[in-house]
Amino acid sequence: MKRCGLVAVIGETNAGKSTLINKMVGQKVSIVSRKAQTTLYKINGIAIHGECQIIFMDTPGFSRVKHIESLAKIAWDTFREADEVLFVVDVCKKKFDTTIALLKRIHEAKRVSLVMNKIDLIHKPKLLEITKVFSEVRNFENVFMVSGLTGSGVERILDFFSNYLPENEWIYDEDTVTDLSFEKYSSEITREHIYHRLHEEIPYKCVVKTDDCQDQPDGSIRIVQTVYVKSETHRAIFLGHGGGKIKAIGAAARQELSTLLDKEVHLFLHVLISTQSNL
Repeated sequence: MKRCGLVAVIGETNAGKSTLINKMVGQKVSIVSRKAQTTLYKINGIAIHGECQIIFMDTPGFSRVKHIESLAKIAWDTFREADEVLFVVDVCKKKFDTTIALLKRIHEAKRVSLVMNKIDLIHKPKLLEITKVFSEVRNFENVFMVSGLTGSGVERILDFFSNYLPENEWIYDEDTVTDLSFEKYSSEITREHIYHRLHEEIPYKCVVKTDDCQDQPDGSIRIVQTVYVKSETHRAIFLGHGGGKIKAIGAAARQELSTLLDKEVHLFLHVLISTQSNL
């Protein structure tokens, strides 16, 4: 019998939600960065495990940063759609007050499983101590000890949902791994490399838009993207001396896209100042 359901992946900023989803799906569907709040909207990562299609909904992390209010709304809206919830905890945090406060906001009727993430970076006695603290806050459907980075423990999560999600026909085709359009997906890859290169120098809202994608006669693909920034100062940071930074970002993004698409990619990047006040 086929099963299919929606699983909201919720947690604080930088809990490792996107890395975990990428591992569960088996390839990158959501960008990963040291910078907080790199997930700006809901992204569905689709995993097939046996006869079950599990739709993991990656959401913006919860944070106290002022402009994150709109992102938090996206996360809660996603949460309400879900059949199940994975609550992801970064076990390496020094304090868990805000994490516990977030957990307490989830209604008791919701089916929630606890994910203790980054267990490869902590000693077992401390891990068990932290797990006990969270287990005293509410009852969980299951508790998973995982490393989203190495993949340790991820198979147990897939096994669990393949048995407990409702009996349904699959929503997506078997070969689909994300609901993002190709244009948005390729933009996300570029945005990830921007964060890697300019981690300390850029504001949260950097928007990358794919303006054009065209297959070429030789089997390659030509992609034109625009990076929108807030000010001329930010534009100068992106470009770097002699355009060196944007060239390096483009080269890294082009290489990854070529690997993911298994074809040669010609990527052209432009940096413009946005006229949108919400950037």
